[in-house]
This record gives sequence, structure tokens and C-alpha cells, in this order.
Amino acid sequence: MKKIILPLVLVVCFFGESIFVGLFPAEAFSGQRIIVPRFLLTALILMAIYYVKKRTLLYAFIFGLLYDAFYTEVLGVYLFLFPFAVYLTSKIMKILHTHLIMAGVITIVNITIVEFFVYEFNVLVLNAEMTLTEFGDIRLWPTLVLNLAFFIIFSYPLKELILYMKKIEFES
Repeated sequence: MKKIILPLVLVVCFFGESIFVGLFPAEAFSGQRIIVPRFLLTALILMAIYYVKKRTLLYAFIFGLLYDAFYTEVLGVYLFLFPFAVYLTSKIMKILHTHLIMAGVITIVNITIVEFFVYEFNVLVLNAEMTLTEFGDIRLWPTLVLNLAFFIIFSYPLKELILYMKKIEFES
């Protein structure tokens, strides 16, 4: 029973993103900003820092595929990006301390990298017409602010849950 808690948290984050978009559509901000919640990615990055790396990579692949199937037109974008962010985080954390502030910086850096890859994919493959400056002003900064607020509110409880689950799994 306890083994389904982390996947359940990831499912809540997965569906929480679409619920957030439903509650706060672009029209709520005069249609001038695009705010992209990355709650699932934030949870995966925290798992990459505090949990077992191989399982976190597996979760990243599974939820990347689900993310592509539910939210995008092309399969493979998030199937690549989520595990890439987890892998990058696990490599970076071998050098840095696992302090929560450092986890916040790593999370923001990873969200920025993912957003740039999605932007480039949209420009190259889907022929989106948005300049890099427009992308930064309209999408990147509002997205980073939202996800930083999410991180500040939920990072400590998520960290404690992840560490508790890791402790339980290694005791049994």
C-alpha cells in the first residue's frame, strides 16, 4: 500500500497541471501571458535529488509518455525531456549539496531548459511564430514565477514525503 504513495503524488501533480490551467486560463491575465505549470517536473526533480535515481528515471519515462499522449500533438518530446531533466539533476547533485535552496535553483534551471527545448521544438517542427524575446517575456518568466511559487509552497512537504518513502523502502 505504501508503495503507491509516490506514484499517486505524481498522478496528482500530472492532473493538477491541467486543473490549474482550467482554473486560471490565459484570459485571466488579459491573454498577454502564457503560464505553464510544471508541477510534475518539479516533483520528478525533487525525486531525482532525494529518492532512488533508477526508479525516478522510470517514473520520468512513464509520465513523459503520458504527458505526450495527453497534452501534446507529437509523441516523444516530454518522453525525452523529463528523463533528461532527471538525469541532469542526478549528475549535478553529485557535485552540489542537497539543500532545499539548491534544489530550488536546480528546479528553476531544469524548468528553463525544458521550456527552451519545447520552444525550439515548436519553432523548428511546428513552425510557431514567436521570437526568443517574446518567448522570454510572454512564456518563460511567468512560467518560472508560477513554478517557483509552487516550489516554495510544496517543496518541503514533498521532500519529507520522498525521504520518508525512501526510508520505508530500505527498511523492508
